[in-house]
Amino acid sequence: MKHPSGYTIEDVIEAGKERRSRFDFDKYQPDFMGLVSLNSDRGWPITSGVRPAYQITPDILTSGEQIFFENDILMPGESARAYIILLSPEHYPHCLSIGGEININEGSKVIGRVKILEVYNELLLASS
Repeated sequence: MKHPSGYTIEDVIEAGKERRSRFDFDKYQPDFMGLVSLNSDRGWPITSGVRPAYQITPDILTSGEQIFFENDILMPGESARAYIILLSPEHYPHCLSIGGEININEGSKVIGRVKILEVYNELLLASS
């Protein structure tokens, strides 16, 4: 299968493996771990290192990087655990709760969801 950009699935898998191998967990601590579920109607997989937009609250959309740790690729309709590092979390404190779900967007289109399994950045953890 070829993406309109000319990439093949094999190209995408290799890019994900390469991004994952370069990721420095000592330098970039993840903000949370979540179960990423990609919509089945999405026509193309995503890999480690992809930086979609996350709908943190109804009025806050931010970017972040996700690193899958069981596979390097997530096919449409599948789910996998990932570490997620958000951009500028200090601007939206106390917005994540374990068990909560947030949308993953690509532009204005929702391409999946993330169920929050663990929050590592205490600034983001919602008050009980």
